[in-house]
Amino acid sequence: TPATELVRFVVADGVLQQDAAHSSSGRGAWLHPHPRCVDLARRRGAFSRSLRRKLDDSVLDGFAASKEI
Repeated sequence: TPATELVRFVVADGVLQQDAAHSSSGRGAWLHPHPRCVDLARRRGAFSRSLRRKLDDSVLDGFAASKEI
């Protein structure tokens, strides 16, 4: 999938946030915006593993609902 179709997430001030401009500095995690991909990433702990820290991924609750395909 091209990067233009993916959503980038970063940790800012200890909180997982969407990087809509794809320009925040630091380590980022990319996700396909399909609800099944969001669910799979959460179940596997992909964000904590990719961003190398324990994270609260509750920001994805609203994200999955708003990205229905």
